Amino acid sequence: MKLRKILIVLFVFCFYQTGFAQGKVSNDNERWQVGLEGMLGVSFGNNFYSVNVGGPALFLTLSKDLKIGVGALPSLYSLDGKLGARLGVSPRIDYKNFVFIAPFFHRDTADEWIGSIGFGYKFHRKTN
Repeated sequence: MKLRKILIVLFVFCFYQTGFAQGKVSNDNERWQVGLEGMLGVSFGNNFYSVNVGGPALFLTLSKDLKIGVGALPSLYSLDGKLGARLGVSPRIDYKNFVFIAPFFHRDTADEWIGSIGFGYKFHRKTN
């Protein structure tokens, strides 16, 4: 019981401190800035089509414009005319704003992997 009280006090103290650390001074002169940021792609396979968005990824940067890596791709897909949502795993090659992807999707019911290849485009938020 004593350990539980100590953990609760530490938990509350940590969140109390982080609340002050996250404070932001607002500027009333700022305007809204709307734009896209991230990767949007499409991939194709055997009776399979998907629209992918860039998820978390791990990259090896080879130059300013070229990166290779692996990432997760949240996707909407069509398999044999049936629609669904699935998380894909993909090796990827990024060159400037263009992305070459080869996502794989696992189907639990059939215990199989569906492979596809595709491409994407990276959007960057413009800063003033």
